[in-house]
Amino acid sequence: MTVGVERVRNSEFDVGFNEIVVPVKGFLLKRGKLAGIYVKDVIIPVTEKIPREVHKAVVKGRVKREITVREIYYGNENVIEVLIETDYQSWTVFTAELS
Repeated sequence: MTVGVERVRNSEFDVGFNEIVVPVKGFLLKRGKLAGIYVKDVIIPVTEKIPREVHKAVVKGRVKREITVREIYYGNENVIEVLIETDYQSWTVFTAELS
């Protein structure tokens, strides 16, 4: 029997997310590193630190030609994340908080 452990309820915040898959037109490279992603008429900058293997995969063309855009709801706060997939792993390349 476990004493002093109660079930945690998430009654204060409404947490949810929307996920969209967007095709990629191209990648912006700067000195062999991923600096941005071309989507429609917009360039999404890479603001997060990603491993060297991801940069190499982009240069060699082993990256999926689509990105995942997530809009996450934390109560009154909204966060947008952009993920890129390479070798069956997803990496966050951009994060922004919306007001």
